[in-house]
Amino acid sequence: MTLASELVTAVGEEFVEVVDETTYRVRPGSPAEVAEVIRRAGSHRAAVHPVGAGGRATGPSSDNRPRVFISTRRLDQVLQLDETSLLVHAQAGITGLELERVLGPRGLSIGDYPPVVLTSSLGGIIAVRTPGKSSARHGFFEDAVVGLSAVLADGRTIHTRVAPRRATGPDLARALCGSEGTIGFITDAVLRIHAKPEARLVAAYQLPSVDAAVSAVYLALREEAAPSGLRIYDAVEAKRHFGDSSPIPAGHALLVAATAGPTDLAACDRDLITSAVIAEGGSPSDQALAELWWRRLHAGEPTPGPTPTLQVMATPSKMRAVYHKVVSEMIAKGASARAHISRFDADGAVMFFTMERSGEPIDDSLLTAAEKAVEAAGGWLLGARAHKLDVYLRALREAIDPDRIMNPGTLS
Repeated sequence: MTLASELVTAVGEEFVEVVDETTYRVRPGSPAEVAEVIRRAGSHRAAVHPVGAGGRATGPSSDNRPRVFISTRRLDQVLQLDETSLLVHAQAGITGLELERVLGPRGLSIGDYPPVVLTSSLGGIIAVRTPGKSSARHGFFEDAVVGLSAVLADGRTIHTRVAPRRATGPDLARALCGSEGTIGFITDAVLRIHAKPEARLVAAYQLPSVDAAVSAVYLALREEAAPSGLRIYDAVEAKRHFGDSSPIPAGHALLVAATAGPTDLAACDRDLITSAVIAEGGSPSDQALAELWWRRLHAGEPTPGPTPTLQVMATPSKMRAVYHKVVSEMIAKGASARAHISRFDADGAVMFFTMERSGEPIDDSLLTAAEKAVEAAGGWLLGARAHKLDVYLRALREAIDPDRIMNPGTLS
């Protein structure tokens, strides 16, 4: 049988799209169908690529192998909700926002993760190694994963155990998190969820510099504040986002924060942030700025454009150097850079730079210069991965996928 006919046998003709003579897009409707597609693709030595929310299969294979893009869009069901244990079992194709809409009426939530992260499918959020999938209040998204089901390259399905305590030894669930589809195709997951907060408070602060604002954030986090959201704007970015209502003088910075939980705890976290701001020479500012920021972040109110030019990750100790290096590099080349910083956690934050020259977006040569400045200062380009785990992941893939069926080209 041809690969096309085998795929039709696995899922039905209406769920197989022939993109070109070597590329197929398949939409299985169950984990069993995913396993059958992968098994049949493997028998033809075809490459298997997971496709999450909105993904499309495009272009021919670079190595002339057939390619099968497996969409998770039909795997979009909540399988079980345990409101006592605060666990939800959901399929990999449901997006974080769709899952929030299921949980919300029951007074539950995935947690205070960036809304842009939750637009992705659950499988994509778990499998992709992207900085910023974290919350200062709830930790890394991967920490919420208490069980996974996945299909391996030979079509076997594995289920990691959901239990109060795990035995010692290798944890395959941890390997699947961030494996970018190279270890297995995630079909569903059990997540730890949270009760919706009783109260949510917002506040805005003015600080004498971006450096002081970063120091205030990490002072508050070291004091065990657990905010549901934090963002720093430099003065130029604050002016761009808030217009004439921004009271931030040149060279200063705006910090906006949200806290949540039982009312007393939310107030305590807000007070810890206020204390840290004052310790770094700052003071409270117009709360309306924080309210507008939160509405834009969570209520769909439009955010002023343009889209940031460059997104980077930096650790707490490198954040200030990265910010100043990019700004100074752009000034030296006759351009400008402004920034906001968000998605804070103990490991760092994501910095969003918007760069222009003469009011127009910068060209590729200036973007390359900015990227080099980031790396020279010790930052990471968003989407770049830490390669220290690659040796481990390659060895694991060699053991369970010697033919490189699963998402080849990743970890190459």
